[in-house]
Amino acid sequence: MRTYVSPIGYDTRRVTRPVVNTGLGPEDVIVLLRPNEESDTEQATQAVADVKQLLQEIEPRATCSVERISVESFETTVRDCCTILAGADTNSEVIVSLGGGPRDILLPLTVTALAFTQIIDQALFFSDLDSTVQEWPLPDLTAQIPNRTKETFEAIAVADDWLTLSTIADETGQSKSTVIRHVNDLEDAGIVEANTTGKAKRVQVAFSGELLSLARAAGN
Repeated sequence: MRTYVSPIGYDTRRVTRPVVNTGLGPEDVIVLLRPNEESDTEQATQAVADVKQLLQEIEPRATCSVERISVESFETTVRDCCTILAGADTNSEVIVSLGGGPRDILLPLTVTALAFTQIIDQALFFSDLDSTVQEWPLPDLTAQIPNRTKETFEAIAVADDWLTLSTIADETGQSKSTVIRHVNDLEDAGIVEANTTGKAKRVQVAFSGELLSLARAAGN
């Protein structure tokens, strides 16, 4: 079971292409986000009708609904998007489409998706360059770097390649057992990722950790 959440504008491909590429089952739900105020209501209504017709042809038992999103202010739009994502079925795979629709909703939805990474299974993007559907990894910007792991994290973050735990211990002057505990904590936070295919476990900074590191450096 999937729940697709997508802003809808006049280019219906930005809604339908990600769904068609990913798949549509009988229990799937497509939630279309429209602003509560629109300049061209007739064209927007036609776009929704076109999407519903295509999805009906693909899977008649799937559900397609429209949610009106307040665009009174950036904050209210984000809050409405939060309500939509928080209300998704907990047994459903949540897929957010960030490839189009009104920018008044698209940017707040993107911010919301970054805050809800733990419940989002996929973020899909419809490219303006070649009209392909891409899956984008969402960094967890809510992740926290435990204070006790700071030295270990900084050693990993500045490395250009994978590091073994022994190398980290040598570079930081810490015991290997301490490094192991720190790396486990950082893995649990989603800040570093590990490779255990070789003889020795190796780690490198994850995308979320890389962004946190850059933000910390900019703030100093």
